[in-house]
Amino acid sequence: MDVTQKAREVVASAVGAAAKVLPGSRPGAQPARQTLTVGRPAADVLAAWRDPQVVSRLLGDLGRAEAGAPGRWTFSLTAGGASVEAELTDGPDVVEFHRPGEQGPDGALLRVGTRPAPRELGTEVTCEVASELSAGVGAVPFTLLYRLRALLLTGEIPTLGPQPAAREEER
Repeated sequence: MDVTQKAREVVASAVGAAAKVLPGSRPGAQPARQTLTVGRPAADVLAAWRDPQVVSRLLGDLGRAEAGAPGRWTFSLTAGGASVEAELTDGPDVVEFHRPGEQGPDGALLRVGTRPAPRELGTEVTCEVASELSAGVGAVPFTLLYRLRALLLTGEIPTLGPQPAAREEER
């Protein structure tokens, strides 16, 4: 087993353990919410959330997203190996993922809303993640928005993963 795989297992185990004790991990808990300003138009922000490859990159070690039939997505989570089916609905300033057959902001698994930022500084993006997708960890919306902002502004997502070096690694 390589170091990266072992690290992923440790993170998944820690997230699972945290989900059992942190507030918001109980069924019916309020979604975790975060707002961040991104120096890009709302159309660019929402387009990113409609692309399953981009959403998978934003999820990173948390899981991945796949689009199936039109408007149908599957979120495969690293913690616990759960798979969650979702329907994509969107409007001019919001993208929402709901459980199939459910609608409305209360039943959203993942909701991303936008509005103009003050002083024409771009777009304020609010991300709400249901405890079902965040495993009760409140930092998930911030992580998603932080990665989104980095991707939209620089084209890359910061990582601490292995970096190329001109030396042999010690084992």
